[in-house]
Amino acid sequence: MRSKFLCTPVRVKWLSDWLILPIWWFYDRVAQKRSNCWAFFVHPLKSGQFVENSRAVFEAVKRDPQIHKIVFTRDIAADLHIDDACNTDVIYMQSLRGLWALAQCGVYMLTNAVALDMSWRWPDGGFSVLKPDLRRRILVNLWHSISLKRLFALANEQQRQRADRVAFRRKERGFYRGLIASSDVDSYAMSAMFHPIGYERVWITGLPRNDFLRMEHGSLPRFLHKEAEIIRHLKQGRRLVVYAPTYRENDLPGAECYQFTDEEVRRLKELMLRCGAVLGFRMHYFRKGERLFNLEKHLDGNTIIDLGHSVISEIAPVLREADLVLTDYSSVYIDALYLEKPVVSFAYDLQHYHTQQNGLLYDMDLVFPGPVVSDFDSLLVALEQELTHGQQVTSDHYRICRKFFFKYLDDGNTQRVLDRLRALGAL
Repeated sequence: MRSKFLCTPVRVKWLSDWLILPIWWFYDRVAQKRSNCWAFFVHPLKSGQFVENSRAVFEAVKRDPQIHKIVFTRDIAADLHIDDACNTDVIYMQSLRGLWALAQCGVYMLTNAVALDMSWRWPDGGFSVLKPDLRRRILVNLWHSISLKRLFALANEQQRQRADRVAFRRKERGFYRGLIASSDVDSYAMSAMFHPIGYERVWITGLPRNDFLRMEHGSLPRFLHKEAEIIRHLKQGRRLVVYAPTYRENDLPGAECYQFTDEEVRRLKELMLRCGAVLGFRMHYFRKGERLFNLEKHLDGNTIIDLGHSVISEIAPVLREADLVLTDYSSVYIDALYLEKPVVSFAYDLQHYHTQQNGLLYDMDLVFPGPVVSDFDSLLVALEQELTHGQQVTSDHYRICRKFFFKYLDDGNTQRVLDRLRALGAL
């Protein structure tokens, strides 16, 4: 009985919080940091996937023998599709070896935050926050998106308290040496949301992962090339309409995912068949609550296909193969603008989302170049109009929206991040 008690998750968490992590805290403050040792992290919520901006930066330096690249994972058995990399290790985050390696790294390439990327997770849903020395290393936050929503310091009061319930997460923002942004306007928003970071440390480089949108098909990393081929097979020569709604706080009163009726699904399928198209559904990776978008239940592999995160890990292949992007308030539509793809917003709960949920940084009429509709009938009209007579991408409004969010429209975003790192002495 005693040995079983010693091995319980509660006991292990207690030992970690009161012995292992405090010892590491002291060790990290005396250990030498190596500027050529870079820490990369798997997705904080998709533990078996190494994707997005940190992956794009890794792809750019993976063959550089002068940089020791360490990818910290939460699933050591997962295939991270790391091909042709040199001087690279994949290390289990929640281990003594992981702690030792983290202490050596002089550069942290964050995907979200130290408090989320590096936390130790427990079976009961709890977590332990690692608190590395923020002054003696280079911390760069490769935030995953161009934000349309209000986050952190700009969020609604209830949302702000929830997001910042870990005090270290607020503290670390003041120590970032770099936080990427995509345009002048985006840099102002990022500076405000990530307060107290200094504005001079917001880098207008563009998002490295958007390089995957613009580069030649044959130059894509092998796993993205394969995923693009999967989508092409599912399309079977038809046009692709991608439906990618954003995450909702389902535990908030009135925060509801849209539930399509059987009749609405039938009409959607009829429209796809009539227009020679297929509908690809991609739900947000953060699945919370029981009442989710029920379109998942109508996936048939033919007219409505699954483009979820378990099938296609990155958004880049989805957008490259898309002909029209349907969302609500997800910044995926902004990525679609990078490729000059038409967009439609199904904003059925706009007022509630704006006042009770995350809220929006900008007026949709200002920054969304396509139709913004609030009911299903209007949605069908907007989709058919764009699929049959679409001229959205040639409009002045579309051009202005692209300029609003993008300073650069190329595949050089990762290189601009590396140039900034070189200026900090990390290269």
